[in-house]
Amino acid sequence: MISMPISDVVRRIAVGSAALLLLTFLAFRAGFNLSSATSAHLFLVAAIALRWGFLEASIVSLLSVACLDFFFTHPLFVFTVSDMHDWVALGTFEAAALFISTLSNQVRRHARESEMRQVQLQRLYELSEHILLLDWSQEVEQQLVDLIRVSLRVRGVALWNASSLHMGKAGECDIADDEVHAAYYMNANKDESNLEMSLRVLRMGARPFGALCLCGHSLDAATVNATASLVAITIERARSFSAESNAEAAKKSEQLRSAILDGLAHDFKSPLTAILASSSGLLAMNTLAGTEKRLVSLINRQAGHISDLAIHLLRTAKLDTDDLKISREEVDLAQLIQDSIETSSYELDGRAIEIRFSAQLNSVQADRKLLQMALVQLLDNAVKYGSPGSSIAIEVREERTELLITVRNQGSFIPIDEREKIFQRFYRYSGSARTTSGTGIGLSVVRRITEAHHGRAWVNSDPVDGTAFVITLPRITSEA
Repeated sequence: MISMPISDVVRRIAVGSAALLLLTFLAFRAGFNLSSATSAHLFLVAAIALRWGFLEASIVSLLSVACLDFFFTHPLFVFTVSDMHDWVALGTFEAAALFISTLSNQVRRHARESEMRQVQLQRLYELSEHILLLDWSQEVEQQLVDLIRVSLRVRGVALWNASSLHMGKAGECDIADDEVHAAYYMNANKDESNLEMSLRVLRMGARPFGALCLCGHSLDAATVNATASLVAITIERARSFSAESNAEAAKKSEQLRSAILDGLAHDFKSPLTAILASSSGLLAMNTLAGTEKRLVSLINRQAGHISDLAIHLLRTAKLDTDDLKISREEVDLAQLIQDSIETSSYELDGRAIEIRFSAQLNSVQADRKLLQMALVQLLDNAVKYGSPGSSIAIEVREERTELLITVRNQGSFIPIDEREKIFQRFYRYSGSARTTSGTGIGLSVVRRITEAHHGRAWVNSDPVDGTAFVITLPRITSEA
């Protein structure tokens, strides 16, 4: 509500009273009777009510009753009414004047409120237009508070994004950050008209994620709510834009890294083939003995190991393609586990392997090479991150719709907030990145292979029981 200075009200009453006295003098000189003078006075009071408002019109109407009594009722020139009809006329006049003043005041108030709503809608529209021009690559909170302060003409704005823990402020807002945080945590909106301050919880659907505070404003509740909704939508849009940008950047980065891996693997294959052929040829000639034979055997064995790594890189690059196709065949799980252990014999270095096979289904329909590649990777992981010399347990068990293969090691622990991240390509757990060599691609390969078989992959970890990687396979048999 707009307050009027007292001096302006007094000035208007003085002007209205002067107009009333002039009208009364002219009516008296013209010889008006009470009825004619009442009509003229009522017209003046209605004009004052329409122009200025209820207070000014009410005071002038009371003065008008006094003038009508003094100049137009008998006895004249005294404030006495002797005729009951004159009392009725004066009372009707005052009632009509007050009624007209009330109606006029309501009309003026509604017109003023309508005008204010129109102005606020225009400002909201301007705010929406400016939001479309935001720089999404920069922090959106500070940009928003600056826009709100300028577009809505408020004294100050505070915006807290609980997701990013970022507070944006613009202008002067006499409110502590803790109060804005409290509005979010208590999930409560608040309006304080005496302080011209409003607090709104920002929501996306039913989920709160921040709070908005407007200080020094005359906005109605609907406009404040609409502003909060605009801010919530904008922040969610910025989050989506950031996620899309990060995903696109990650995709391009992985494509580049995959191309490099593929190129390196092919470049390694040619010299390795020559080394393997030469060392195998020397051994086949059977002309070496003693130390020379042991050294050539070592060269042959390590060259074979590097060749296997190159093949692993090539398969990894192939797994990056979206159209990965698997060649299903009936795979004996017990034999597959034995083959995987033999393939990893160099890395296992004589560690004890405990195999627990509790599933009744001994075989599945799967891609043998890819599945063995996943198991070898899990065994390699167990060796790298387990306690030196500790045993490794492999368990196969059966559930209603799938088979679970678990590879467990002792002595390692992965925090809860890292357990999903380690399956991301090139991500390495911060607790082991400096102590253990690796590329961060192995577990992403395991999950990619598992998902290609319509299975799942996850990790359970405990400081006492160690870490267990679990992959699942659908129960698909050759008969199915």
